[in-house]
Amino acid sequence: MKTKTYKLFIAMFGLFLLTNCSQQQAKDNYEHEEAKKDDEVHLLQKQMDVMGIELGQFREVNLSTTVKANGQLELPPRNKASLSTLMGGRVKDVFVIEGDYIKKGQTLALLEHPDFIQMQQEYAESRSKLNFLEKDYQRKNQLFQDSISSAKNFQQTEAEYKAAMAKVNSLKAKLNLLNINISAVEKGQIFSDIPIKSPINGYVRLIEVNIGTFVEPQQEMFEIVDNEHIHIDLMIYEKDISKIKEGQNVIFSLATNPDTIYEGSIFSVGKAFENDIKAVTVHAKIENKSSYLLPGMYVDARIVTDQHKVVALPDEAIVSDAGLNYIFIQKKKGEEQHNNHSHLPAETLVKAGSEKEPDHNQEKENHDNEYIFKKIEVNTGASDIGFTEIVPAQQIPENATVVIKGAYYLLAEMKKGEEGAGHHH
Repeated sequence: MKTKTYKLFIAMFGLFLLTNCSQQQAKDNYEHEEAKKDDEVHLLQKQMDVMGIELGQFREVNLSTTVKANGQLELPPRNKASLSTLMGGRVKDVFVIEGDYIKKGQTLALLEHPDFIQMQQEYAESRSKLNFLEKDYQRKNQLFQDSISSAKNFQQTEAEYKAAMAKVNSLKAKLNLLNINISAVEKGQIFSDIPIKSPINGYVRLIEVNIGTFVEPQQEMFEIVDNEHIHIDLMIYEKDISKIKEGQNVIFSLATNPDTIYEGSIFSVGKAFENDIKAVTVHAKIENKSSYLLPGMYVDARIVTDQHKVVALPDEAIVSDAGLNYIFIQKKKGEEQHNNHSHLPAETLVKAGSEKEPDHNQEKENHDNEYIFKKIEVNTGASDIGFTEIVPAQQIPENATVVIKGAYYLLAEMKKGEEGAGHHH
């Protein structure tokens, strides 16, 4: 009996040790996981979308040897057009809206006025009279050459013929300016309206009329811009003029959108010094044009005077915590085995085997949609045009994927996780 009791005691003691060891091992594993992951944050795709997290890479940017300049986007005079009419009229129809792309010669609107009809009638009558005077002139010229007609009669006929020809040519030029089909008028066709046509390819930037509007002569009706040749006009002040030359690279952003960086190069340096502002105008072409670049937009630019570049990230990629600067890089799947139970308390791990089995398909789906970001301490250097030089305080993998927008939210999420972990203890 004693032997059986002793064996039972030994078995129970062994089970007690095994249970305690299992609990202690689970607790040690949990604490190890927590210690290992206190610099990481895990997010699902839907969380990424809500926070507006954007990923990118390090960039080489020139931040130290540049000349700062302000300016605006402009078009050459030949690439923008203001449309008006030489004669007043009422707008009969408008065929375009603002933003439409149009081709050279395309009709934008129709104007009507009785004067248009009268001018065509006058041209047709003058043209008919000219035909008669031309034949009379040829006949009297022959008579004069044969000494049958007097010089006075010939000269009078010649003067009438040349006056009629001048009037016809004048009316023809006016009708051409009004975009009226001359050959059709000569055949007897009369148009009650005239077309307003575009002299260039481009986009309709401005419409100042509508159907029924009476347009006065020289009144602006439309503005057309051809943004294909948009460039930057920068003002360079007296102290920096000697540093600027053609061919230098330009980095710039829009005043309304400083996060997007564009590049260009100087193609012309102004030769006239403007005394009132003590500056010279510099013209730069744009390399990576986009539809968001429009004439008149103000820009903040840097002219690169030295090609020395530094590794940099957008300012939004850097966060400060306890006096130190950090960035977040994405950890690749497979770098470290992810334990779905690692964030559970030790007691839960012990009980898990006796309760309902977890849904491994759901866990796999969550794991596949999960992003892991590691907080990395960095030192910062020069800062300009929305970028800051990065000097890592520890080794960073080559071609690392970095959080370039929304790093603040990752830090907040990490702190929230730390506070939650604190409550467990």
